[in-house]
Amino acid sequence: MRTLIFSFAASLTLLFSSCMKHASDYEPAIGEAVNTWTFKDGSKTYFGDFVSNPVLGKTIQSNNTYTLSMAGIQKGSGQLLTMAISLADLDFNVKSYQSGINGSDHATSFSYSGSAGSRDAIYSSSNVDPGAVMTYNISHYNAVKNIVTITFSGQVYDASGNLMNISKGKMTAHVDRK
Repeated sequence: MRTLIFSFAASLTLLFSSCMKHASDYEPAIGEAVNTWTFKDGSKTYFGDFVSNPVLGKTIQSNNTYTLSMAGIQKGSGQLLTMAISLADLDFNVKSYQSGINGSDHATSFSYSGSAGSRDAIYSSSNVDPGAVMTYNISHYNAVKNIVTITFSGQVYDASGNLMNISKGKMTAHVDRK
């Protein structure tokens, strides 16, 4: 009887351990994997990869900020995401930024457009056209690997000028400093 119970327990252990994912099997989600981004507009999810590593300009701008700029392509559709954030420092110490702010001289912006060659924005938030306020939060920065994760959400203008809500935005990328 003991042998039967032991055999049954050993079989269950083997069965469950073979079904478990191991830490080495983990694949990060879009927005968590390096050089990927994602966001939602209501129930629709957009996601893609960055065309190249985002660039953090090491030269201070006239408004005492450093510009982090990035461009990514939507998987499948080829639609283009561009974001720029006027950072207060080069080490991501200041954690929160906004676009769509009236009177700001910062180049912070969000644009999602039809394609790489198109200038027509499907969604946009920019200090040049204030009112659609988007918030960007530095949620993690690995200084050794120079990888940053930024979450974002808020309002954007759609192509007709209506305010729309963007949620669950997230990007993770290796940053080149130039």
